Amino acid sequence: MYRNRFGKRVQPAMRYTAAPRRTLALTATSTMALTAGLMLLPRLASAQEVGKDVPPGHWAYQAVQDLASKGLIKGYPPDANFLGRRTLTRYEMATILQRVVERMDDLVSKAASKEEVDKLAGSQAEIRELVDSFKTELTVIGTDMDKVKSDLASLQGQVSDLNSRVGSLSQKVDETSLKADRALDNVKQLQQATNAALAKKVDVGTGHLRVSGTFQIWYGTAFGSSLGGNSPTNFSAVPPGRNFGGGVGDTFRLRRGEIALIGGITPQVDYRVMFDVAKTGTGTASPLQDLWIGYQLRPRWRLEVGQQKLGLSEEGTRSSAQLLTIARSIMNEDLPRTAGRIGDVRDTGATLKFLNSQVSAGLGIWNDNGAAQNGVDTDRQKFFSYDVYFTGIRHITLGVWGGANVDNTDPSTHDTRDRLGATILAQGGPHFFEAEYAYADDAVKTNRTLAQGGYALYGYSISRQWQVVGRFDEWDPAYHGGTTNTSPAVSIPATDHNLKEYTLGVNYYLRGHNAKIQLDYIKDDVGKKGVGFFGRSRGILLSNFQTSF
Repeated sequence: MYRNRFGKRVQPAMRYTAAPRRTLALTATSTMALTAGLMLLPRLASAQEVGKDVPPGHWAYQAVQDLASKGLIKGYPPDANFLGRRTLTRYEMATILQRVVERMDDLVSKAASKEEVDKLAGSQAEIRELVDSFKTELTVIGTDMDKVKSDLASLQGQVSDLNSRVGSLSQKVDETSLKADRALDNVKQLQQATNAALAKKVDVGTGHLRVSGTFQIWYGTAFGSSLGGNSPTNFSAVPPGRNFGGGVGDTFRLRRGEIALIGGITPQVDYRVMFDVAKTGTGTASPLQDLWIGYQLRPRWRLEVGQQKLGLSEEGTRSSAQLLTIARSIMNEDLPRTAGRIGDVRDTGATLKFLNSQVSAGLGIWNDNGAAQNGVDTDRQKFFSYDVYFTGIRHITLGVWGGANVDNTDPSTHDTRDRLGATILAQGGPHFFEAEYAYADDAVKTNRTLAQGGYALYGYSISRQWQVVGRFDEWDPAYHGGTTNTSPAVSIPATDHNLKEYTLGVNYYLRGHNAKIQLDYIKDDVGKKGVGFFGRSRGILLSNFQTSF
């Protein structure tokens, strides 16, 4: 036994011998060799000591006679008759049956009337039963049984196809009626779908409008410490970096109350407005988050103008409803926007986007990198951003992104805002992995701070509802030393000031990402000289109750 080039098991061909009562193997032959063998078969078969013959009254004998009467075979070689009414050997019967199978293909291809098709269709079961009864003899004379079964299945398909073609010629009225009924059913289905859509549609002056949103309520405890890592006491000021919302002791927190209005005026023009009603301040803390208008310039190109995320960091750009951990990575959350923060940053500007099956990319020009959210530009610079993601490798996404301040007319007031980073995502079955690295350069005149770091996350789905997640973060807010551009400024030494964070979480999905409960244990390991920026080292148990629509 061996496998052919398609991976199918094949029995090696063996020579036929005339020894009586010997077990013979299947011989794989071509069509021409089979024809020549059939001409010699009567002499070979007559020399065999066959244990059981087929008398004229046997059902198989009558079945072959029936097939002959239908014109499916022309007779037994060499004189084109069926040897009168004498008893046939089983090998002779198998030879006749083999000719039936071969002739069926030719007859089906030439059938032109419904009567002929019905005749062939009525013989399918009869032929199949004969093949099963004479399987051993067909095997001995060299018939490929797999091919016979395949041919019979193919013939059945051809007969069905011919039946439909003949029927189409003779039943035009019925076919037209059927098409009309199907068209009516389609109209009814469309009407039902339209009514369902209209029931959910918000009535607007022009175009259409859809409402969506995400609500998150957090509960956290730092086991006697504070979520913000206040130092030296829980009642002191919260440090500027990685504070999880602050608060003294354990607390509930209205983390997000996002409500988005997504609409379209024409197929080429759409818009988005998003408010976060959990925010009550001004600037970045204002309820207004997104407000932009989109123009579809070409099938793969679109322009969006207004306020939105800049596209730096895949995790930072992702909706909060899609996060696998409760809090974002260090580089995308809590850090001051002027002191190394990378993603989850909004500003006002314009971005040109490109999208196809393997590549998505964007180029943007903004007032700033988050410092001018809900405001106007405060200097003569603009922030230029770019991002490119490649998805041409199965289960893997690779990305690079970054940005920099451009067009400064007064070097003495130059504000540096440089960003550079890379992304890798991999997903297969229950496994999910993502990692990002980032570099940030922020400066106001000569006061310059360089930051770098990243994270790696792994998630495993135990079932459709349960998932476990682990993540490691490390962020160095100023590996060359410096002072944060916050008020009041925080001096950061050049060594032993980074934050290492370990997160272990469990996610329970009630309905995918639309309704879930998350529980994360977070361990913050703060360098001795980084307490002024990140607060004290602490362990935090954080829970998130989320619904989105």
